[in-house]
Amino acid sequence: MKVSNKDKAFLGVYWMTIMGLASVVIRLLITMSLSRLLLPQEFGQVATIQIIISFAEIFWMMGVGSAIVQKKQLSDDYIATGNTLNLILGLIIYLTIFIFASAIASLVGSNDITMLRVLSIVFVIHSISGVSEALLQKEMRFKTISIINTVAAIINGAVAIMLALSGFGAWSLVFAQIISVLFQTVMSIIKKPIKFRLIIEKESAKELINFGTGYALSKLFNNIANQGDYFVVSQTLGSAALGFYNRAYQLLLVPTNLIATVMERVLFPLLAMYQDEHEKIRYVVMNLTALIAILAFPITIVSLTMGADLVQVVLGPKWEETILPFKILIVSLFFRMAYKIGDALVRSLGAVYKRLWVQIAYATLVIGGAYIGKEWGIVGVAVTTTIAIIINYFIMTFLIGHLVELKMRELLGYLTPIILVSIVIGGVSYLISTPIATLPYALIRLIVMTFAVGFLYLLAFKFVIIKYMPEDFRGFIEIVKDQTTRKLVPKKKNIK
Repeated sequence: MKVSNKDKAFLGVYWMTIMGLASVVIRLLITMSLSRLLLPQEFGQVATIQIIISFAEIFWMMGVGSAIVQKKQLSDDYIATGNTLNLILGLIIYLTIFIFASAIASLVGSNDITMLRVLSIVFVIHSISGVSEALLQKEMRFKTISIINTVAAIINGAVAIMLALSGFGAWSLVFAQIISVLFQTVMSIIKKPIKFRLIIEKESAKELINFGTGYALSKLFNNIANQGDYFVVSQTLGSAALGFYNRAYQLLLVPTNLIATVMERVLFPLLAMYQDEHEKIRYVVMNLTALIAILAFPITIVSLTMGADLVQVVLGPKWEETILPFKILIVSLFFRMAYKIGDALVRSLGAVYKRLWVQIAYATLVIGGAYIGKEWGIVGVAVTTTIAIIINYFIMTFLIGHLVELKMRELLGYLTPIILVSIVIGGVSYLISTPIATLPYALIRLIVMTFAVGFLYLLAFKFVIIKYMPEDFRGFIEIVKDQTTRKLVPKKKNIK
């Protein structure tokens, strides 16, 4: 039986959410273990190298994967050309880093030249499977993708912990990442093999490079924004400060990656199929933004009221300097998550050069703000980064409004009931946080507050939010419930 694109999308969200939850639990356990085995300086040491790796990764793919996902019809020559370009770029990036490692490392204030050279081998490894991974995403085979990613996360953590216990220090993180990338590469090729041909077909290459250049440039500035605060902290406050700031930001990314990144990966290929149907796109954007608000605000409230306990449970007692930056950064959670949906939309429409200007503005705000905020340490950087994330969300939302004729007042109509309810629940949570603080053990306090906030939101959703939301959203929730029940609860087979 043929599966519809809508069903594929819901199944994709289901599988990636289930595996995402598993990955979150796995990563939290790994973080809890490694935070107790490694020093902040060692995390900062690898985080500094990762700044370089993340920038180089942009030029490695040059948007080849996204171009393959976005294109409606693919030919064998198009795929072969994309694969050839990917392999060439991977090798060029690796050799460039290897040869100029000393100069490149000094740009971010690092002297770990050998570590940089070793870790950069991931570009050669990953370039072999880049097109296979893009094709898996285009075909919406999210079950396969999520299983591969989850197992890779387990391998990464297991190797890192074993090596850390053996005294490898920061190198345990490096070797673990290489091994997990190798696993992802091998499994992606097994699940989606492609015919290996080293050719560059002129028209295919021209189209790939045109889309890829815009994508890569916007990705470059997005990465400058995502890594710019790390760069400023590393250069001006040192690796130990970067270690604390990095852990705070990684805690912010846990719910972002679990919810928003899952939706983004599912939405991109789906919206690419409907890129000419703006009414459908507006419906998806408004309803998903409201759904993200319902998911993000409770997490924000728990994190603000119980941030110290959360840091203690996840990272341990030696990470107290992370608490305040984390509480500040978590304020931006909704905007960080909702931005992902807009980003998937803009890419699906092929508007990569308009997206580029948004990323330039975002990068300027992050870096400029970080240089101002550094005067107050990592707390000041957290404040300016949070402001930059919020402004970036509004810029992207205005761009979406221009592309698909989405009016801001329509979006506010979806968000207003959720915002008002969240303010009330936030006030109640603040009041009950005082008696909860008297309970023994940080984990118990965190669990009690999580259940309390969750219960309040369930009541509010049932008796307030769903009644005052627009009719479209109530219909959207019914579709989600129907799809979830129909697809996720197996039907009993008749036994004859």
